Amino acid sequence: MQAKCIRSALAAAAVLLLGGCFDAGHPDRDRYEYLFADGAFQPPYTEFPSGPDRVEWKCYDGRMNRRFDCTFVHRGWDDYQYIYRRRR
Repeated sequence: MQAKCIRSALAAAAVLLLGGCFDAGHPDRDRYEYLFADGAFQPPYTEFPSGPDRVEWKCYDGRMNRRFDCTFVHRGWDDYQYIYRRRR
């Protein structure tokens, strides 16, 4: 019984780890529109989102391989490799 629980836990951990590796696959221009990518604004955008518009955007940090809500940016904007949102 204990061995079965351990195998189940390891299988669940493997699924979670592999799922994290295939999150966004940036840049994916079919699924997302990009405001900022690899150090440059993407047309038609010329500035970072402000106010309520930030809620829709996600900030992706390539070094940490994590995405963050752009509502609360703790560091400078240039720390993020991509700023994107789901294509409408």
